Amino acid sequence: MLGKLIKYEFKGTARLYLPFFALLVLLTVVNRFSLQFSVSHSEIMEIPSVLAMMLYIVAVIAIFVIAMVATVQRFYKNFMTDEGYLMFTLPVSQDGLILSKLIVATIWNIFSVLIAMLSLFFLMVDEDIWSALVTGVGELQKLAATYGINLFSVCAITLLTMLIGLVAGILQIYAAVVIGCTSSRHKLILGLGVYLGFNVVMQTASLVMLPLIMNWLTTINELGDSFTPQQAMGFFQGVMLLGLVFSLVFGVIYYIITRLMLKKKLNLE
Repeated sequence: MLGKLIKYEFKGTARLYLPFFALLVLLTVVNRFSLQFSVSHSEIMEIPSVLAMMLYIVAVIAIFVIAMVATVQRFYKNFMTDEGYLMFTLPVSQDGLILSKLIVATIWNIFSVLIAMLSLFFLMVDEDIWSALVTGVGELQKLAATYGINLFSVCAITLLTMLIGLVAGILQIYAAVVIGCTSSRHKLILGLGVYLGFNVVMQTASLVMLPLIMNWLTTINELGDSFTPQQAMGFFQGVMLLGLVFSLVFGVIYYIITRLMLKKKLNLE
């Protein structure tokens, strides 16, 4: 049943995301050729190039705005309005309902970041930059091999930390929405207040951890005159792991809040 819910959610959200993705791809191609053509026809292409670039920047921003709005809108509409009565009569657990939204929202957010990055790469990279990137990656691999640094583990822990942070961020939105909907008149204001309150709590917790990180850094410095590459990578991976645990803990808290509020304090319109 979870698979069917995910499939349904993809169909419901694709209509919103795909047109913007297609628009960004189109504007990327237009700007790529516009930049190349303006090199030899600078006076003719000046105004069209500026307009095309402005539209491109707006499209990139819109991709991330749409991702945020869709995350909120789909959760609110399907669970906190009249549709919620139908959703909660389906033969699936609350965990399945929440996870279907969470998985699809996470995938679309990842796609949004990837398509924006690929767009910028295609727009900006030429033969010289590509050659420099290939050379730089090769030199980095050689340097890592010289000092016995596992680049795969460094990349893996970084990407995993970013993924858990994204999931925790989406769950934070869900928790704020369900708490906000406990108000009969001021759902939006309460939801925004709760979301900002969550951010304050997380920032406070991160400030509590900061002295631990600084003490760790001081300890490493006291062991030698300077950082070795191995120590630097070890410190970086340690900070990433700490960030992963931090996001995981808050993600679990937000998930529990969402689940409990949907189960016990649901206030449908």
